[in-house]
Amino acid sequence: MRRFLVCLAVAVALPAPARADELAQALRMLQQRYESTRTLVAKFSQEVESPTLAGKLTSSGTLNFEKPNRMRWDYAPPERQTILSDGDTLWIYQPDEKQVLKAPLREAFQATTPVTFLAGLGHVDRDFTPTLESSTGDRWVIRLVPREDRGVGTLVLAVRKKDAAIEEARITDPLGTTTRLVLTDERRNVALDADLFRFTPPPGVDVVRPPAY
Repeated sequence: MRRFLVCLAVAVALPAPARADELAQALRMLQQRYESTRTLVAKFSQEVESPTLAGKLTSSGTLNFEKPNRMRWDYAPPERQTILSDGDTLWIYQPDEKQVLKAPLREAFQATTPVTFLAGLGHVDRDFTPTLESSTGDRWVIRLVPREDRGVGTLVLAVRKKDAAIEEARITDPLGTTTRLVLTDERRNVALDADLFRFTPPPGVDVVRPPAY
């Protein structure tokens, strides 16, 4: 507790120009890392809290991401699920339910921020109003509020100072649902099989298209 209070006091005591300079440095490094990342492979853990839920929903799995807008999230049992984008179409496959949701990625983007936040970080300073929430020895915590109402919600990122890796992302949507994502075992710019981002509904699986799309 004492260490926490000391860190908090130091963060609060930083003069405004110093915090502005540090925020600019953090955003510059974050942008450079994003622009230099072609592919990303990682493990993830996820927690979801919502005013409509009795408790937290927890899950974990693996993530594969490739520019532009190709991604695959494989959720481990017991709640098996694959969320996949081929760049044009978003698929949400639930094998135990024998159904898959299919929607155009452009329209689905607003409703699936936890899935697509990596793609949405393309122009941090242009598209978001940033705030440096805290700065400790090895990480920044940055709040990003969309400059336009795109239904994206608010992003809070824990960013490692030495290389601008995103260790944790917390996304709160306009309805108050908060999703916390923690990434580990990250590997960048590795070769990925194109088949990872292709999806063909298996026989006997119902394809569901949301009415809005």
